[in-house]
Amino acid sequence: MALDNLISVQFTDEEKVALDGHFDAIEAILKSKCISLTPEQRQAYGRLGNKSENWSRKVLNYMNTQPSLTPPFLDYDETVADFEARQVLQPRAARGEAIMDMLNDTLLLLGSDVYGSCIAYYRNIRLLARQNVNGAKAVYEDLSAQFPGKPRT
Repeated sequence: MALDNLISVQFTDEEKVALDGHFDAIEAILKSKCISLTPEQRQAYGRLGNKSENWSRKVLNYMNTQPSLTPPFLDYDETVADFEARQVLQPRAARGEAIMDMLNDTLLLLGSDVYGSCIAYYRNIRLLARQNVNGAKAVYEDLSAQFPGKPRT
């Protein structure tokens, strides 16, 4: 039975250089503007979803049109700048997530293809080692270390 090849992908040297260059450019722009949080830190902060975003837009409008009602400890300009920066990043983050999903799905299929081929090779080597084919036993013993469970009799 032939193995199913779920995906076949190859990259030219030019494509690899271009990909790296684009990632370098994205990182260069975002490095000084974005921050990385720990998982614990991520849980400590609130989220701004669609409903909250629309509500926040209303609040900003009131803060702008009725500044006398805005408490002095709130910085309207900084809040607007944060909101606008979020508006810039949000659609780009969605694009980034779509790209990450595509990359992860491709990696999954590539990994499955590689592992399936390697398992088929390993099973063949195991069979050849049992038949005392010259050189097969050493290869089998080396590869069988991946599966340290109880050896088959």
